Amino acid sequence: MDLTPRRGKNARRPMRASRSFAFVLSLFLLSAPVLADNNADEADIAFELGNDAYSKGQYAEALRSYFTSYRLVPNRNVLFNIARCFEALGKFNEAYRYYNDLLAEDLPRDDAAEVSRSVDRLRPKVALVRVTTTPKGADVYVDRMDLGSRGRSPQTLALTPGRHKIMVKKDGYRPAEATLTLVRGRETDQTFDLALITGGVEVTGTPAGAEIRDAPNGNILARVPGRVRLPPGQRVLYVRAPGYAPGQYVVDVPADGNVPVAVALRPQDRPTGRLVVTANRDGATVRVDGKPAGFTPTVVTLPEGEHTLEVESREVRPLRQTVKVVAEEEVKVHAELRYAPPPVRAASKSLVAVDEAPASTTVLSQEELRAFGWRTVAEAVAGVRGFYLTDDRTYTYMGVRGFSPPGDLNTRILILWDGHAMNDVWAGQGFAARDLSVDIQEVERIEVVRGPGSALYGTGAFFAVINVVPRESLGADKHLEVTGAVGALGTTRGHAAASWEDGNRSVLVSAAALTATGADTTRLGANGPIITGLDAERAAGGSLRARVGDLSFQAQFNVRTKELPTAPYGTVPGTEGNVVEDLRAFAEARYERQFTERFSLSVRGAFDMSRYEGTYVYPEEDGGARTEGGAADWLTGEARARIGLFEGNVFTLGVEGQAQLRVRQDAGDLPLETQARTLLSAYLLDEWKLHPRLSVSAGLRLDKYVDLDSTPITPRLAVIARPYEQGLTKLVAGNAFRAPNVYELYYADGISQGAALGLRPETITTFELEHSHDLTDELRLTVAGYHNRISSLVQLSAEDAPSGDCGTAACLRFMNDDGTTLAWGAEAGVHWQPGRWLLVDVSYSYVTLRNASEEVASAAPAHLVAGRMMLPIGAGDMRVATQAIYQSARPTGPGGADSGEALLVGFGLSGDYGPLRYFAGVHNLLDARYALPVSDENSIAPVPQYGRTFTLQLTGTF
Repeated sequence: MDLTPRRGKNARRPMRASRSFAFVLSLFLLSAPVLADNNADEADIAFELGNDAYSKGQYAEALRSYFTSYRLVPNRNVLFNIARCFEALGKFNEAYRYYNDLLAEDLPRDDAAEVSRSVDRLRPKVALVRVTTTPKGADVYVDRMDLGSRGRSPQTLALTPGRHKIMVKKDGYRPAEATLTLVRGRETDQTFDLALITGGVEVTGTPAGAEIRDAPNGNILARVPGRVRLPPGQRVLYVRAPGYAPGQYVVDVPADGNVPVAVALRPQDRPTGRLVVTANRDGATVRVDGKPAGFTPTVVTLPEGEHTLEVESREVRPLRQTVKVVAEEEVKVHAELRYAPPPVRAASKSLVAVDEAPASTTVLSQEELRAFGWRTVAEAVAGVRGFYLTDDRTYTYMGVRGFSPPGDLNTRILILWDGHAMNDVWAGQGFAARDLSVDIQEVERIEVVRGPGSALYGTGAFFAVINVVPRESLGADKHLEVTGAVGALGTTRGHAAASWEDGNRSVLVSAAALTATGADTTRLGANGPIITGLDAERAAGGSLRARVGDLSFQAQFNVRTKELPTAPYGTVPGTEGNVVEDLRAFAEARYERQFTERFSLSVRGAFDMSRYEGTYVYPEEDGGARTEGGAADWLTGEARARIGLFEGNVFTLGVEGQAQLRVRQDAGDLPLETQARTLLSAYLLDEWKLHPRLSVSAGLRLDKYVDLDSTPITPRLAVIARPYEQGLTKLVAGNAFRAPNVYELYYADGISQGAALGLRPETITTFELEHSHDLTDELRLTVAGYHNRISSLVQLSAEDAPSGDCGTAACLRFMNDDGTTLAWGAEAGVHWQPGRWLLVDVSYSYVTLRNASEEVASAAPAHLVAGRMMLPIGAGDMRVATQAIYQSARPTGPGGADSGEALLVGFGLSGDYGPLRYFAGVHNLLDARYALPVSDENSIAPVPQYGRTFTLQLTGTF
């Protein structure tokens, strides 16, 4: 056979015989047509180079070119030339393999005969083994499996003489192996009979003699009582007997194990029909009248009459409908299953769908948290309708619907960790950034409930409740997860988690740490000083979650240290030593059980602690460095019962108590009197489904602080209606309160601040109307309007005349504002999400305040626009996510970027590759430079926000 090229793709011309030419020509004509593109041209050149090298006896070089040509355009005549090169190089095993592969092709008779002669020519030079298996199609391995399969049985292999281990493997069968001694010039046969992997099912019950099948019209496997062997996994047994209604039983068959199944066919007293159930998702669970009936697609034989059909699959809304089966006829039902957001617990202290929650609610799923690469809870919430952030380089503050007074410490937002309140009892601080958790690797979802929540949670649930729900395990067969991340501002972060799970028992432990150098420079005001460094941050934390049946336990601690470059509280600008440290920890045990369909009980008890220490460096003449601190330890207990009084009604009754054991605070070197407080609470929630399109939720809570004269009573009423098929309307009205905390009541330093002279709880009354219209099953348009009336707002103000508590100066004291702050707002949003990784969300928020103090008004942007998009790439293993947030300028200051106006864009690329999960993202992509006004105590000038930063993160799960 000649290897010299002619015109045409990989053509040859005869050299020794016309028969060789006929063979090559036939191979060429039979090869797949190739388009004239770049690959084909490269293949042609590579082939010609191979021919040239072959003609010069440079077989290794020719082989390299032929392999290149074959990779670009697979071609049978190139395969033949590869075999010839191996033969010329004396590599007879490889030559035999390629000749043998050609024989598997559908060749013309003459060409096949020539290839066969080549094979026969090599037989005396190689040691052969022919591997056959029953059944066919097993992967064949030689000596080591990690070198990959040599093909599928039946297969003839050419190997070096000597001992070899032959291994075969086929899904569903036990692997087998044999060690052979091969001799050159001889062919050895090796046959394997593969044993099927099965599990046993012991079937007992009535009636005796009933036929057992594994398919509706399959062969009879056994009769009751009897034993059948089936491949492992979920299987459906079809049991029939004359005079009885057929039964279907879903069973998990263990590999090499046995499982019992008890059947009980009821006498067939009615004619039957067939129900054919299909869905847009195969494998969806089918239930009929509450009993498992298989997986889609399936056919169910049922007595004539009405039946309740349920079709469910993960992450989609279930189908529930009544079907009427007609005797001797076939009824077909196709279930269109659509994506459903995760359920929410924070709105009613029980899991409900977002549409059924008695409040305006947003849920951020784990898919969103990972795709957008948010680093803290505050970052994640920043794009939620009505929310915005302020960072004064000490803490991160979340504003809600135009309200975030400087230095507020998030006291008017209740932050929960799986239902456990994280706001401390000393200052009421709601931790939301790295003072809450080093990162959000452990978070499964974040529930954001707008509006008053005191009817369920008491103090602090003023404007919103944010419930951070952590995961309980790493997933099936996953036991270890390790994460490493680096980012801008000199950030490095590590996170590790270990998990064990067995049925209703599980344990998950995690630990994380972070260090960051912060901004290189911080300019405080247009003409202010430029601070170099002094912005470092360190954080470390850990968590534990365990569950045994109805009993669960969770514990968490987090400590964070932050340098302050903003010269707060009149300290010396640019001087090292201004630093705060916060520690927050808790441990909670919880018992939850559903006793019957109409009664469940939840009991929990917890111990909490918080520690704060701040060091502030003043001029030497004013005393130099000064340290202040706060510490609290408290116990909490709660019992809650849910009772179904009648059809469509659920009544919740709860009692809660809190013992603030020790609340200590220091003003410099002056320790203040340790305080102790006791709180007793009771609440009720009545939820009625008055009509399939109308539900009402009414709640009421009473809180008694022993050291306060007042006893707040907070009601909430929500009406949820579907005025038409695609519409959803929520009308919510309610009150909330925030009790003055120990810091506000008792802190006094004897220099500038005195203790309060009596404080009343803050109160808010909210009216909200939200309407959503589903343009399609995945596309929703939402509009909302609200009105807030805020009274008795607690603010730090100077007393009218010096009292002597602060020397000759007038003291600053926390006082109640006598006026009522009014807020009117409107919001709109568009949400499209057909799947887990495909999302578009756009929202707009507007708010205007009346009778607000200058401090409150200065931190209220009138306009907020947020949009985020998540898009899968290819098969979905890679995702692109982008987010844009526009916030208008705060109404005070020079305006524009110097008053907080900014467009913030983020971009992230994430995905999965085997056990690895990765994220690469940029925050503030446009490098927007803007500053936010904060309180005079926290900074000597508006605080510049961070510019463009990046994060690179890699996670391995094993």
